[in-house]
Amino acid sequence: MQKYRNKKREYQSEEEERAGARKKALALLLDMDRTESGLRDRLLRSGFSEEAAADALEYVRGYGYVDDERYARHYVEVSRAKKSLRRIEYELGKKGLSREQIDAAISESADLNERPLIRELALKKLRHMDSGDPSAMRKLAAYLGRQGFRTEDVMHVMEEVGHGDGSL
Repeated sequence: MQKYRNKKREYQSEEEERAGARKKALALLLDMDRTESGLRDRLLRSGFSEEAAADALEYVRGYGYVDDERYARHYVEVSRAKKSLRRIEYELGKKGLSREQIDAAISESADLNERPLIRELALKKLRHMDSGDPSAMRKLAAYLGRQGFRTEDVMHVMEEVGHGDGSL
């Protein structure tokens, strides 16, 4: 008789392993929402076979517990107040979502104008900086660029808040 083993447990049958993978998938989803790719990776890292992980994914997908499109929409909605669209796209890609899923979620976002967010972040940073120091202003512009905001938008906001001198 073949035994099925994962990192923590040895299963007597393939059915037992599948049941264990389903239970683990449900436990993982209790902690937080996950993408299919993320859940599959966690199950595989826990030592379950590809077949058991695939079965567990099908099981939770059947109940609607895993839905990548819903995950992407929610992630965009929550992250939109703090992150650039470019950063959101990157992070969703790292979570295993397809380009189509990411684009669909972002296109559903009500406001694609990032300038208000850039302005808010710039003003927040300016509270702790010497706004008269050109070096500090270059650092602020560089920070905003590293956050994934387009240079054109960063420069426009820097001009708006009265600190753009064209040297950034």
